[in-house]
Amino acid sequence: MDKLFSVLDTAMDKYSSQDHLENILAAKEEYFELTGNLSDVDEDYESRMNGFNYWYLTQRGSEQGETLIQSFLGQEELSDDLKEAILNINHSLFEYKGLSFTKKHTFKDILHDKKFHIPRDKFHLQLIKDDIFIARTIEVENEVFLLNDISVLPQDIRSILVKESKKVRKLQDKNRDLQFLMAVEKLKTKWRRYGHIDPKKIFKFDF
Repeated sequence: MDKLFSVLDTAMDKYSSQDHLENILAAKEEYFELTGNLSDVDEDYESRMNGFNYWYLTQRGSEQGETLIQSFLGQEELSDDLKEAILNINHSLFEYKGLSFTKKHTFKDILHDKKFHIPRDKFHLQLIKDDIFIARTIEVENEVFLLNDISVLPQDIRSILVKESKKVRKLQDKNRDLQFLMAVEKLKTKWRRYGHIDPKKIFKFDF
């Protein structure tokens, strides 16, 4: 995992340098239009900014052609397995199910209707059983890891998100997946600003 994060950090350093300043500023404007503006006092500000970094590198512009990470990996001498892992980062809606009998952390990928486990000694992020969140996973050497962009959602809307996920999953369209996840992030931003309102009245989907 250290090698993985090193590659992603190097790529982010490159594409946020002065040479790419105009591009990243445009990307931030685009991203916050899609997800709502963040405040640096938000408790999950850092993790959601990590989410922006991953989107900027691995998803932005994919409809038009090559992503930044595809371009970057094409110029780097890395193992095929590592490149494949990075190119297949999974962005989704998850639920943390707690520890299994074998003491592994158990997760449900709600959007893609899959389960996976992470060994106890390889999971160090702060989650509580039944937490629902948006994040990204990566599979390296047959092990799944969560990246550091966890965006926790109110548990009260679980049924709403499960229902919408089923609708989106039937389309089998990665662009539609992304559109849905961005919409959830934007509704979360709205909910955070109007915390006194029942989240079920905010998390409504009409796209």
